Amino acid sequence: MRRVAVLVLTMTFYFGLADWAIAGPFGLSMGMKPSEVGGKLKEHGPGKYRTTEVPQPHSAFKEYLLFFGPKTGLCKIIATSPEVATSGYGTELRSAFERLEARLKVQYGKHERVDFLQKGSIWNEPKDFMTGLLKEERTLISYWSMEGGATLKDNISGLMLEAHALSQEKGAISVGYEFQNRDECQKEHDAAEDNAL
Repeated sequence: MRRVAVLVLTMTFYFGLADWAIAGPFGLSMGMKPSEVGGKLKEHGPGKYRTTEVPQPHSAFKEYLLFFGPKTGLCKIIATSPEVATSGYGTELRSAFERLEARLKVQYGKHERVDFLQKGSIWNEPKDFMTGLLKEERTLISYWSMEGGATLKDNISGLMLEAHALSQEKGAISVGYEFQNRDECQKEHDAAEDNAL
């Protein structure tokens, strides 16, 4: 009887390790169903849920938007930071962006950064950084992809870090993870929507 108990405990331990080992960002894995996430999920549209509770939260983020396919399960995550108070120069927002970028680089390796102002934009002075972001004439993103030489794991096909302006004095940072089932997930949603035509 004692041997059976030890065997059951050992198997439970190893299966627990296996589940932990395949968990992706924030303790979430490709293909999970909403019921497997835990916490309070608030529906935000077909297959989209918002939550502040994930299995492994990160202090840099306050909210998570999760995308699920009817059959494919979890296929995309977007985590958003709390508001960042900043100047028109965006100094504090840029610093928050760069800190997260450095941490993601440790996890996923090589990436590409795009810090771009549209040609002809009048928001071209350093003090206009936040206005340019707010008017969607400026972009500050970093992305990781297999094609770009990133070391992706946990069934992640790509991820993107982005700075957002909420006003001229407030911003936020988001990081989006797409899993390898993202295309199939999108096809499922498109087919379901087309059924309404």
